[in-house]
Amino acid sequence: MRQTITITGQTELGKLVTFFPAITSRLNELHIDYCCQGERSLESAIEEADLSLDFIAEVQNAYSNYLARPNKELPVSELTDEELIDLILDTHHQSERALWKELDKLVNLVLLVHYEHGKEQLLKLHRSFSELRMELEEHFAKEEQELFPAILKVDKTPEDRVAIRSLINELEGEHDGAGTIIKGLIKETNDFMPPEYACPTLKAVFHKLHELVDDIFLHVAKENSVLFKRY
Repeated sequence: MRQTITITGQTELGKLVTFFPAITSRLNELHIDYCCQGERSLESAIEEADLSLDFIAEVQNAYSNYLARPNKELPVSELTDEELIDLILDTHHQSERALWKELDKLVNLVLLVHYEHGKEQLLKLHRSFSELRMELEEHFAKEEQELFPAILKVDKTPEDRVAIRSLINELEGEHDGAGTIIKGLIKETNDFMPPEYACPTLKAVFHKLHELVDDIFLHVAKENSVLFKRY
């Protein structure tokens, strides 16, 4: 029987998105951080976001509707380490690499084309995106070359597990760093709202940045709240 949860005000955000991944779009819309701050309760997040407690009922109703769907996603908590790592690599690392490769060209292009229109905003956007891409490139390398092979090693020794925990602590810190950059990006883009002078290319940049950020949030939540917690 598939595992489910009972959602209350004390449900941790990380656990919520683990069992109810479809709620992430609503949380993103409300700027509720469920990845780097996944240990917060739903109630505390509501208070911080200045929302009514009615939001808990909204989430409960949405979860009930989600459970009634025949094609609902399998909670990542039910996946083995190998299955979860494959999911992270195929669903997130691959798609995020493709997005930032595409954005790298577009961000540089709109910086030059619209320099006179929005110099300050576009310079900040260029710098923040470049910092985020660099953080992700280095972070993915550590996961793919060190952490994931260590986790998938058969017959791990106590020393192996200590080394895994140490690396996870480092990677969780990098998640926090990426989260700080992303919050800056959201502010610099006015919540990914293209400026009035935006051409189709600049609008595409804002849309793809939004897509990248949403994927990173869900990606980090799966690691922090599920995979990393196992160690």
